[in-house]
Amino acid sequence: MFMRFSHFLSISLAACIFVAWPASAEDLRFTGDASDKTDVFTMDGPWLLDWSARSPSRLPCNYQIWSKDGNEGLPCNFELRLLDADSGDYVGMIAQLEGEGRGYKLFEAAGSYRIDVVSQYVAWELLVKPITEERAAKLKDLTKSGPTLEDRSMTAAREVAEGTFASWRPVDDSTLLLFTRDSTTGYRITFSPACSGLAEATALSFVSASSAGGIERFDSILLDGGTQCYFDRVIPTDFD
Repeated sequence: MFMRFSHFLSISLAACIFVAWPASAEDLRFTGDASDKTDVFTMDGPWLLDWSARSPSRLPCNYQIWSKDGNEGLPCNFELRLLDADSGDYVGMIAQLEGEGRGYKLFEAAGSYRIDVVSQYVAWELLVKPITEERAAKLKDLTKSGPTLEDRSMTAAREVAEGTFASWRPVDDSTLLLFTRDSTTGYRITFSPACSGLAEATALSFVSASSAGGIERFDSILLDGGTQCYFDRVIPTDFD
C-alpha cells in the first residue's frame, strides 16, 4: 500500500515516531550536549535504558560531507559505555554510532552504575527505567523468536507514520525533508545508497511497510520512473 504526494515547498516537521515507555516518578533522566558521566544510580532489579542522540543545531549530522567551515554538516559521534559505580570498571558498550539515532537496551543485573557518554556535536538524553522481573521476562520472550529490542528500535528508526507530515522537499539524492503544517518540526530521511533521481522528483509515492492500529508506516518511496528507495534513517528534526 502506498500514499501519493505531489510536491509542496512548505517547511515544517513532525512529532517523534518512536514509541517509548511512559516515564514514571522512579525513572531517571540524564541530558547533555558534550562528553560526560552520569551520576551514580542504583537499580534493585532489571532495568531499561531509553537513549537518543541528535544534532544540537540546525546543521545535520553528516560525517561524509562535513567541511572545515562546518557549513555542510557535523561529524557527529556518540558512544555509551556502562561502568560499575563501585569499582569504576568498564562493564560493556551500550551504543556506538556516527550520526543521530535512538535505541533501547534491557539490563537484567541489579547494581550501582554510571554511564560514560562520549559525545561530539550531539545532544543526548538517557532515560533509565526500572522494570519488574515479569516484564523483563516478557521482553526476553518477545525477542527470542523475533528481533531484539535493539533491532526493533532500528526498524522504527527507518519508518515514518502516516499523518505525521504534510509535505516534502528533497535536498539531494541522499536526503529528503518531511514537513508538518506548522513549519517548525519534521523529519530528515536519509538514503544509503543514494536514491538516484530524488533531487529532481516532482511527485512521490510513499510505500507502506506495516500497519499498526490502522495507521500505515512508510519505509520507502517510489519515484515516477518506478525506482523504489528504502529509508536508511528517519531523524526527527526542528526547523526553528
